[in-house]
Amino acid sequence: MTDSTFQETVADQIEHAPYLLVSIAFHFMVGLILAGMAFLRVQESEAPIIEMIATPPPPMVEEDEIPPEPEEIVEPVMEPTLVESPLQEVTEPTEITGDPDFQSDNAPFDATAFSNVAGIGGPPGGLYGQRGGPSSGGGSAPTEVAVGKALRWLADHQAPDGSWDSDGFMDFDRLADQPSCDGAGSPVNDVGLTGLSLLAFLGHGDTTSQGKYRENVRAGITFLRQVQNDSGLYGEEVGNATLYNHSIATLAMAEACHLGGNSPILKRSLKKGVGVILRARNPYGAWRYSLEPNGDNDTSITGWMVFALKAAEGAGVAIDHAVFRDADAWLTSMTDPTNGRTGYAFGEGGGPGSRPSRPRHEVERFPAEHSEALTAVALLSREFMTDTSKVKRWKDHPQYASLAKQADLIASKVPLWDEEGGHCDFYYWYYATFAMNQWGGRHWTSWKKAMEKALLPHQRTDGNFEGSWDPIGPWGKDGGRVYSTAMGALMLEVYYRYAKVLGAR
Repeated sequence: MTDSTFQETVADQIEHAPYLLVSIAFHFMVGLILAGMAFLRVQESEAPIIEMIATPPPPMVEEDEIPPEPEEIVEPVMEPTLVESPLQEVTEPTEITGDPDFQSDNAPFDATAFSNVAGIGGPPGGLYGQRGGPSSGGGSAPTEVAVGKALRWLADHQAPDGSWDSDGFMDFDRLADQPSCDGAGSPVNDVGLTGLSLLAFLGHGDTTSQGKYRENVRAGITFLRQVQNDSGLYGEEVGNATLYNHSIATLAMAEACHLGGNSPILKRSLKKGVGVILRARNPYGAWRYSLEPNGDNDTSITGWMVFALKAAEGAGVAIDHAVFRDADAWLTSMTDPTNGRTGYAFGEGGGPGSRPSRPRHEVERFPAEHSEALTAVALLSREFMTDTSKVKRWKDHPQYASLAKQADLIASKVPLWDEEGGHCDFYYWYYATFAMNQWGGRHWTSWKKAMEKALLPHQRTDGNFEGSWDPIGPWGKDGGRVYSTAMGALMLEVYYRYAKVLGAR
């Protein structure tokens, strides 16, 4: 019974085996699933909890201050506490030693800091020479003694406001027990005389931040900025002297800007000054006395304007070269092709090839035939406007025949200190000195000797006058002692003030 029951049971189980196996497999699978779920729950409980939070704001950083206006920049002109590089000042030799005719022909051409292929001192010399005496590449012991004395006289006679007062400079004489200086000029020329005096210091290497006379330069530049009006004009309108004053002041600002590292403050003042010059230019022409174009031109003012614009270009101000082409066209129109002489103006100015102008009260005392002033203005202007990317020597210049005639004319009237004969002319000597230095050769050799012979023995050595030159010449009464002294110093700085346009030859 039992066996039968067991056998029956087994048979019954076998009969139902597929269902059993399926059941076992099902339960097995369920068990695996449950076990897996339990395992996963354990793993989840052991995993690190990552809490998602909003991205934190960036750390608080102080915003940069708005860059100050350029006026806020520490500027040598305005800020007396400047960080200055150590500088060894050149002292004036008390005794003349060495070769008094010593010259360095190459040093001024080694500068590589600036190159302007279309203007003053193109490659290889750069805009300016190496400033500061014989060690800088030119001059001699006697000329540097004279320059040093002239600069000291100018520094002693600078007004407290930074200007040079044409008719009040004697108020600043140092020696109370000595006779006061004479030689007053016209007060309408104060701005121009301040520019000339600054050029004498800048030409020697003194800037707003370095040099023995940096304080004087700084004060003079500050004065020019203070008298510049909203239109950009330096000084007031004072008749015919207005644009003379302005062009010379602009030239001084340009040199100060370039030599002082292109200060934003000076650059802005310079740009405004250049704007006045460009607005005053006659379309397709040149300049004369008017602040507004009126079609009237003259060679004298045009020369100053050309130099101011070329210097501004050297300081980084963009100048349309059509201005220089038109200026050259004016000079050509005023030049007599037969002898190279350049005249003053049309009409009463005498026309092409006419003699230099003179103040009415000086016509007889200083005859125009003793001077080639405007020929010198034209020659120097053309030299400075030479495209040195195309012209490598003067004989290659497209106007060489005319330039050579001009150089010959100038060489025929070298400087001569002759008060009675009326040969003194600082204006002529200044332009011709720089023009002949650029031209070089025998013309420069003979001019150099005559220029030094005229200036060195006649520099005053007494009392409050020491270092100055008497204002002898057709423009002496207008410019006065400040004018003659600044011009004398500039002439004796010719050896290093500007590099040669065409480099060493």
